[in-house]
Amino acid sequence: MTFNKFELPKDYISFMKGLEDKELSSNNGYIELFPLNELDEINTEYEIEKLLPNFITIGTNGGGTGIFFNKENKKIYSIPFVGMEETDAILLANSFSEFIYKFENEDLEII
Repeated sequence: MTFNKFELPKDYISFMKGLEDKELSSNNGYIELFPLNELDEINTEYEIEKLLPNFITIGTNGGGTGIFFNKENKKIYSIPFVGMEETDAILLANSFSEFIYKFENEDLEII
């Protein structure tokens, strides 16, 4: 599956297709993963292509921070929605599977 000329990672697509509730909670907090069929609309609404051309947003922590794929390296980053600058990107995980594992099992703070 391709989004905005970016091949979405297979582990992400598989996880999203098997997920009934797009909201996840753990001891690390809360995340909402945007439905696959809404990615285009959400990324357009937030002007991601204009403000962060190397990223696509796939979710949020519910507190003003977005969860993003970097289009170049497919790693997962957090970036605040307010101000949205690439220099504010914080690496969360090297893959989507690692991101979910860390969120569910380790100390992963999404700020």
